[in-house]
Amino acid sequence: GGELFDRIIEKTQSDEGHFSERDAATIVRCILDAIAYCHDKKQIVHRDLKPENFLFKTEADDAEIKIIDFGLSRHDTQNFGIMKTKVGTPYYVAPEVLNREYTKSCDIWSIGVITYILLCGYPPFYGDNDNQIFDSVRTGRFDFPSPDWDCIS
Repeated sequence: GGELFDRIIEKTQSDEGHFSERDAATIVRCILDAIAYCHDKKQIVHRDLKPENFLFKTEADDAEIKIIDFGLSRHDTQNFGIMKTKVGTPYYVAPEVLNREYTKSCDIWSIGVITYILLCGYPPFYGDNDNQIFDSVRTGRFDFPSPDWDCIS
């Protein structure tokens, strides 16, 4: 079925330019369900959620989504203590990860970034290099520019 990343690229190159709110909500719900399973049932924090790490089971628009690439994940039987290792991908990494003191909530931040991208077709944080992107993430510098966000509730 392909990566979520490929479907985002396909949408950004279409007349729509992004997913509808309804389609984005469906995808995000599937992602949240999968992460809830990882966190609550398996005590796993992924720590590198990004569109490239979600695969659709089939080509169908409503295909089941699977999380892949657990290479940076952490299995924590101690009920998610504080983690300190700086890991993740610049556009999707949570500010608390950059500050080296975080919990499983870092995955929820990444899902928020993915949601933003689904709704408008581009990431909320920018920079010419990783350090500039990290600075944008740390300071929370993002907006909802017109006209891209005018019709999004």
